[in-house]
Amino acid sequence: MKISSDKPVENTVPVEPENRKARPVGYVELVKTNANFRNLWFGQLISAAGDWFNNVALLGLALQLTGSGFAAGMVLLATGLPYFLLIPVAGPIVDRYSRKTVMLLANLAGAGAALTFLLVHDASTVWLLYAGSALLSSTAAFFNPASNAIVPNIVNDDELYPASTLSSSTWGIMVMVGSALGGLVSAQFGREVVFLINAASFILSNFLIWQIKVDHKPAKKVQYSTWGDFQAGLTYLKLHQPIMGLVGCKSGWGLAGGVLVLLTVFGQQIFKAGDSGIGWLYAGRGLGALAGPLLIQPLVGNRPERLRLAIAIAFVVQGGGYMLFGFSAGIGLGLAVFALVLAHSGGGITWVGSSILLQQKVPDEYRGRVFAIDLGLSTLTNSISTLTWSIALELHASPVALALAGSVVFIGYGLAWTYLTSRSSFRV
Repeated sequence: MKISSDKPVENTVPVEPENRKARPVGYVELVKTNANFRNLWFGQLISAAGDWFNNVALLGLALQLTGSGFAAGMVLLATGLPYFLLIPVAGPIVDRYSRKTVMLLANLAGAGAALTFLLVHDASTVWLLYAGSALLSSTAAFFNPASNAIVPNIVNDDELYPASTLSSSTWGIMVMVGSALGGLVSAQFGREVVFLINAASFILSNFLIWQIKVDHKPAKKVQYSTWGDFQAGLTYLKLHQPIMGLVGCKSGWGLAGGVLVLLTVFGQQIFKAGDSGIGWLYAGRGLGALAGPLLIQPLVGNRPERLRLAIAIAFVVQGGGYMLFGFSAGIGLGLAVFALVLAHSGGGITWVGSSILLQQKVPDEYRGRVFAIDLGLSTLTNSISTLTWSIALELHASPVALALAGSVVFIGYGLAWTYLTSRSSFRV
């Protein structure tokens, strides 16, 4: 069955009027005055908190049962690969159906998948870690594009930058808080309690998302083809090279995303700090991811070219941070946490900046598919990178050398991306 009429528009990107002076909207004001966004954001925060409670305990359990950094890498791989494979399905569904409903159903499925980890008790059931991670990733493949695509539907133009920043920084906040608390709760009360908290977080998140009132009405079509809609999304990207360049931003970060495997190894095997140490390292990652976008907002304002330059610089900052992280192995946990704050402040700018520009520039009818492709490709490159770093650990490569390798990839890709997006055809 063929798609009816989803014809991409010409090769132009909307330009903001130069003389428009929008009234700045503060983060606190936005959360206070916009109930729809408040419910969405709090729902995202609660769900993400449960995820990071879960991840720290999950990675610690994988390493404990197998004694191998490779197992922790396989958990991260199982989390990323289904996300990519579901791109052709998730994107069209997010654009065709109510984004609020997609989020609600994804959360319900996530609550069930989270309970899978309660069945893991010894090395013979380690496969359930991978299966459960894949199931959770599959629900996120629908929830995350929907939550990104719905933001411009519930805020006005003057609220878009702070809303996009808060929404895209959600994971950074909860990596910081959820990881630290998850490690402590896991060490104090056991991993089973952490897994139950994660399942409950999906239900509480749905209570808030249910209250959102949104005007988004998907286009009605007589004919429907998931694959046809997906192809139309690809055609849109082909005709809009600046948008394609933005989609390549997160994917480039994913090329060195395998360095995240090292957080578990450094926490347990180098610093001998157990789940608590892993939690603090992930907390440093989250603090940086939160701080970076908030700190640059006054500098870039609502100007796409400044934001593009900030993204380019951020790649270099990520590389420098992971270089310092590698050297921290001979010094201590405190320096490692600081290095991750630095590295992921750059990562946060890269991630949030590209999301904001996509929300500003992509038309509503394509936004779900573009975000599905954007997030899916980043999980693919991250999965490949994770597999590479995990195999290297299994072959007894030095964790310090692998951290430095990640640094080189971040800086190299950043320079290449900066050059490409400076060309007229790709300039945002």
